[in-house]
Amino acid sequence: AQVGRFPLLHQSSTSCCTLSRMLARSRVLNALRQCKPRRGGFGSPKDHEPAWIENWTKNRREGIDNMDWFFRAFNSTGIYEVFLKSSPRFYGFMVWCAIIGSYSWSRMWDHIWNYVNQGKLYAHCPYVYPVEDEDE
Repeated sequence: AQVGRFPLLHQSSTSCCTLSRMLARSRVLNALRQCKPRRGGFGSPKDHEPAWIENWTKNRREGIDNMDWFFRAFNSTGIYEVFLKSSPRFYGFMVWCAIIGSYSWSRMWDHIWNYVNQGKLYAHCPYVYPVEDEDE
């Protein structure tokens, strides 16, 4: 028999296909229901690390670390909040530190070279003007 434009299929073939589709759909839905809803994607601030990392970061070792004196001194300077917290400021800070550092490094080695070769360089030899003849 035909209803509208679609012929009715045999009952056993429809129930088999429908049943397998329903089971597959229910498995997917059950799997989705069992998952915890993610509040943020990968790398977002709401994304959770594995449990061992979260436990590791809970242990702050404040006051018992050998370098605690350094961390307290560094945190009191405010360098992190001013220069290192945002990416553009961090990159600008790194570029300026590289420029100043490379200039200082170069000048240091120039001074060492100058000290080691004292009296051997052209700049250290005074120019002696020849005595002028008074004949003219």
